[in-house]
Amino acid sequence: MDEGNLLSGGVEQLNEIKENLLELHGYQEKLKNLMLEEEKNEKNIQNLERASSDEVQATIKKRRAEIEGAFDKQLDKTGASIKKIKDKRDKRKSKKMSERISEETASLREDNHRLKLETKTLFRQKHVSSFCNTKLYYALYYPRYFSDILIIILALFITLLVIPCGIYYFILPEEKIYYLVLTYVITVVIFGGLYLLIGNRTKDKHRDVLKQVGSLRHDIVVNKRKIKAIKKDIKKDRDESAYGLENFDEELNKLDAQVAEIAQQKKEALLTFENSTVQVITSEIKRQYEDKLSSLKAENEKIIAEIAQADEKIKGLTLKIASEYEPFIGKDLITLDRIDSLINIIEAGNASNISEAVQFHRQNMG
Repeated sequence: MDEGNLLSGGVEQLNEIKENLLELHGYQEKLKNLMLEEEKNEKNIQNLERASSDEVQATIKKRRAEIEGAFDKQLDKTGASIKKIKDKRDKRKSKKMSERISEETASLREDNHRLKLETKTLFRQKHVSSFCNTKLYYALYYPRYFSDILIIILALFITLLVIPCGIYYFILPEEKIYYLVLTYVITVVIFGGLYLLIGNRTKDKHRDVLKQVGSLRHDIVVNKRKIKAIKKDIKKDRDESAYGLENFDEELNKLDAQVAEIAQQKKEALLTFENSTVQVITSEIKRQYEDKLSSLKAENEKIIAEIAQADEKIKGLTLKIASEYEPFIGKDLITLDRIDSLINIIEAGNASNISEAVQFHRQNMG
């Protein structure tokens, strides 16, 4: 349409422009709605794909845990059986070891029993107090072993420190140095005198018997050391053939083999699961989402096509309006309300064509 034809035109030409504007606005609104719909559709697709992926991962994790749990349950059960048999084996070994110790030390224990009876008999025959047949007495009057030295040190510690200090700090009303000295003197006199008195009444009077019994007590100590050495050797002995543990060992070997077999089966089951079952699970779950995803994607493609079509229409109408109408009428007047205003001007008789209507509008409404 040339300038003369457009500007000399009337309401018909303005209605044509209005129709183009309405069509342009319609496509612009449609494009806006289509783009919102596309955004919503894409979010739905993403959410569905995420839900599919999450279900795949959750299912795989659950199935893997179920496989591991089934095998671990069997391993725990077998482990409990192993522990039970080991406990029985240890009890049997301990019992047999005790029997072996008892058997191999029987003669020594019998000898000690005889020696103890002999010491008691000697003391009764010679009318010697049974106190003299104690570890404390022989440690104080006939020290011979390292343990005797320890007993003497302990006795001196109690006599020279514990008793005097206990009396001085907890019994006496005042803490004065001469009280402490006096307490030490009295304690030494009492316990020293008691030590000498007991020694004079026993050691000097029954020297031969005490020495004879001392020799017997030494024989008992020697036998106890031998018994202790035998116990130690038996406990250190790695040879268990004498204890009859073969049945336990055979059962333990079977259970160990079962543990190894279950562990291998678990490894193979997990390997099969990872290499095969995981793919099956993934395919099955994704198949459940496939129809809906396909529908959404097809709908999305349709929307994209409609967007492209609307965009093309908008571009064509925009270029048409810009090239055919705006240069003659002016871009500021190419709006629906102002086109309606120009139509009203002509229909009211204030102008006979578009050119005059434009001039009238600018002069009276601009």
